[in-house]
Amino acid sequence: MQLGIRIAFDPLDRLVYREQDRIPEWRGADVRVTSDFDYEPKDFMEGHDLLVRTQHAKGLTWLIFELRDTFSGWIDAGNKYGFYGALAQAALSHLAANQPESDDARPLLNAVLVEAFRCLQMLREDGNLPPDVPIVCHQRDAEGRQQRINLEDGKCCL
Repeated sequence: MQLGIRIAFDPLDRLVYREQDRIPEWRGADVRVTSDFDYEPKDFMEGHDLLVRTQHAKGLTWLIFELRDTFSGWIDAGNKYGFYGALAQAALSHLAANQPESDDARPLLNAVLVEAFRCLQMLREDGNLPPDVPIVCHQRDAEGRQQRINLEDGKCCL
């Protein structure tokens, strides 16, 4: 079934991926999704992850797993950080623009799905997902938001 239709019509408690009994919240490719608003990174490697704090961590994790499966033929070691980072950044941008966070997960899931469609458009146009940026600086802005800067051109990146 199409993801957009499932997001729109399935009860949110049914949006559960089969691996979520072992991995209830996404962590991988420098992205961490958590419902623990008190979570603080324990070391440099955890502090390096894009951290998406949301009450809808379960639903967002479901969607990321589904998108992982959908894009599995095109995600590899050379582009996975950019792909998952783009999904996380879409979630973070949506959450930042919609505070307090809605009790309905659908707007967040749809924002991430829109980013997935942008990735699909890149695949259609270029035949592949763009490679990860080779040199990245991780920092936080004055409000504590995470930023990743491409050191080759000085622009924000994922």
